[in-house]
Amino acid sequence: MTSTELLVAIGGAALGYWFIAVAWPLLRGRRGDDAEAPGASPFAPDPPWHEVLGVGADAERAIIDAAHRAKREEYLPERVARLGAGARRQAQWRLMEIDRAYATAMRELGLGRDEPR
Repeated sequence: MTSTELLVAIGGAALGYWFIAVAWPLLRGRRGDDAEAPGASPFAPDPPWHEVLGVGADAERAIIDAAHRAKREEYLPERVARLGAGARRQAQWRLMEIDRAYATAMRELGLGRDEPR
């Protein structure tokens, strides 16, 4: 192997590393640590539903429904549309957490969708 070939191989490796480490995430719309999903690990257990909704564990259906609506209102996509991509992902993540907490509350309390509001 000549010195020119060695120089080309090292330059190609450096250029390849730069492309994968820097250019590729930028092309995909990601920037550094912001690329990860916000919040806890997707495999971590959800917090108790009453803590997410901000009500007591013995709350009635009307209180749970009102808390769910109020929490959802805070994180609606229309409210965070002008914010950065990271804030929009955080709001989406939080909205899913609120909806999962509401579904868990309805399931644990034995309240179905057909119950009167």
